[in-house]
Amino acid sequence: MNSPHFERAFGAAWFELPREIRDLHEVSDVRRFAGIARVERGRQFIPRLIASLFGFPPAADACPVQVTKTREANGELWERQFDLKRFRSRCAPAPEAGRFRERFGAFLFEVDLDVSNGVVSMPLRRGWFLGIPLPRWTLPESETREFVANNRFHFDVALRAPLSGALIVRYQGYLVPDDQVLG
Repeated sequence: MNSPHFERAFGAAWFELPREIRDLHEVSDVRRFAGIARVERGRQFIPRLIASLFGFPPAADACPVQVTKTREANGELWERQFDLKRFRSRCAPAPEAGRFRERFGAFLFEVDLDVSNGVVSMPLRRGWFLGIPLPRWTLPESETREFVANNRFHFDVALRAPLSGALIVRYQGYLVPDDQVLG
């Protein structure tokens, strides 16, 4: 069996990750996860427009979330479903270890994988639109973390609009493999 794509993306830091984080990123075929999330959406016009463009979920205090990851030749298809709202992206290791790339339609973003004390931070490094590099000032700010609490994988994803720093979307919660009982 080939190693997980994200093992290559994390590089040597893979072995520093808690088991629950590695488990979420070990995709050899299709993996499904389920949990609960809280979603906040920005209130300003431009951030709301950006959130709609990317298909991010609406605000919710506690909604069911399902994530399906499907291994592909060079990466993974990630399908996220928050209650009834679904959005997809494709993720693959970047050419350099410690980074991955995520594609949303015509947009491609490169994200760092910074590991410290078992917590993964994922700041946005650079982006492209239709293959054209985007100036840094046009990129959203990503305050994204993966961590373990109460023996569960947790995520906290916050995206802020370029220039203004206004909230686009923030979703936070936990996921467990779908064969485990949620509680």
